[in-house]
Amino acid sequence: MIRKSKQTDLEKIAELMHESFSSEVESNLVRKLFSGEDILVNLVYQSQDQILGNVIISKTKMYPDVGLFCVGVGPLAVRPSHQFKGIGSQLMKAAIIECSNLGVDALFVLGDPNYYKRFSFEVSKISSDYNAANFQELQLKSNCLSDLQAKISYADAFSVV
Repeated sequence: MIRKSKQTDLEKIAELMHESFSSEVESNLVRKLFSGEDILVNLVYQSQDQILGNVIISKTKMYPDVGLFCVGVGPLAVRPSHQFKGIGSQLMKAAIIECSNLGVDALFVLGDPNYYKRFSFEVSKISSDYNAANFQELQLKSNCLSDLQAKISYADAFSVV
């Protein structure tokens, strides 16, 4: 079952991130995101009393501010013992629907293009400090990023992990 996360889920989500990425970077990031006000959407996939997956959508900043409502996806994680069962895809689809309902213009993600293309993400032409080959966008508002001369940055929590 997919549901919105609660503050009480923090440690279970941090544990999931550590297990999924074999690193404390993502679990520390989740803690920083939870402590701030940058999370827009945070969904968990829960089975009985265990959180098996999580996706966080956070605010982004665009310079110059062109009046678009853009967000960043990440982290997205699924417990290794439950990967390749569609949990990540279900979370991503639910997050995209949630963002659309909130009036988001575009989503950005830093990740494997082979994975995210299934959700219609494309390599972004928007300037960023991230690996260009893995930095992707999904325009929910058609052509909102066309010919845009701007730079996008994830929430501040991403720069301090």
